[in-house]
Amino acid sequence: MRLLPWNDDIAVTVAELRGLAPSPAEVQKTAGTIVADVRARGDAAVREHTARLDRVDLPEDYSVPRAEMEAHLGALSPGLHAALEDAAANIRAYHEREAVAPWRATLAQGQVVGQEVVPLSAAGLYVPGGLADYPSSVLMTAIPAQVAGVDRIVVCSPPRPGGGVAAGVAAACALLGVERLCPIGGAQAVAAMALGTVCVPRCDVIVGPGNAYVTEAKRLLVGEVGIDSLAGPSEVLIIADDTGRPEWLAADLLAQAEHGSGAMACLADIGGTLSGPVTAACERLSAELGIAIGNVVVVDCPDRDAALSLSNAFAPEHLELHCRNARDLLPGVRNAGAVFVGEHAATAFADYAAGTNHVLPTGGSARFGQGLSVDAFRKRVAVVELDGPAAAALAPVVATIAEEEGLHAHALSVRLRAD
Repeated sequence: MRLLPWNDDIAVTVAELRGLAPSPAEVQKTAGTIVADVRARGDAAVREHTARLDRVDLPEDYSVPRAEMEAHLGALSPGLHAALEDAAANIRAYHEREAVAPWRATLAQGQVVGQEVVPLSAAGLYVPGGLADYPSSVLMTAIPAQVAGVDRIVVCSPPRPGGGVAAGVAAACALLGVERLCPIGGAQAVAAMALGTVCVPRCDVIVGPGNAYVTEAKRLLVGEVGIDSLAGPSEVLIIADDTGRPEWLAADLLAQAEHGSGAMACLADIGGTLSGPVTAACERLSAELGIAIGNVVVVDCPDRDAALSLSNAFAPEHLELHCRNARDLLPGVRNAGAVFVGEHAATAFADYAAGTNHVLPTGGSARFGQGLSVDAFRKRVAVVELDGPAAAALAPVVATIAEEEGLHAHALSVRLRAD
């Protein structure tokens, strides 16, 4: 755990915080080789890389049968089944409010313009797994796709050591009615969804968090498939004043550090009163829970404005506000994937069941990016309607600009309709 004094050059502090994330060597080369191999050999390459990296031999048709998914759903404890249903209901209710509607408007020359909102045909969802089980990531990625009206949803999740996918992932797919689930992970899964194979249908967009190889594969395939973002290690920044509860703050910091793989957690300590008790609480919980705190940092901030400036410069994935009149800080937040207002609003609530999405921009990309939404699974199609009088009224405007640009056929095209 580290303590950083306040530096008026906020960029220096941000660079120190960002430096905690690992820079994986050879990731680009390795992912590029796998993507190229899947492009050339399809499922044969997917099977080979899965056997090499995951030590699992995939059958000829490696998609998980629907009956197996239903069996996992039926095997859930009643408490977990009910919790997943409650989480799904909240996530669906949130995303249903994001939907953008088609519209039309008549402009000055009489032309009718507008847009249609069209769902994508096929969405690929990457759900991390391997030794872990993340049914929450199925809910977070599949539900907005369903709300958007996507026809075909494909889920890829790394295989378990004995084959198949994690039980909770399979159960969540059954709960939501997902038909296609494939026990493959890493760059080969991303390439299969982007390019299409016999077993994995080609997708129009790939969303969901993953490791450095998953992220690099998405980067390599941008342009051939849409993506949600290039997600990196998970992160939280907590702004707190002397009203903050050290035990709660420590638990929230460790909840982020628990993700491992470069995850980082930062406390912006307004007034410098919390660093001692929060450090003590973190060290105690670290020993109890077995969670490393090397990437947990406390920054001494002189006041609320300084803490907010640090946050906007850092652009955290998760921003928690534990201070007096926390809601008053919200209008000043420009860069954050999600904001948690008040000491009771821990990030963990939204990781699972509050309703908002947990697939969020990381690595500072909250400066320009946003969390996964229905928009990732829809496209807007522009519509233009003109009758004779509208064409006649608009043609001189278009022809004048087209002639200036030297595009004479453009000018002719509109003038013919003005006669």
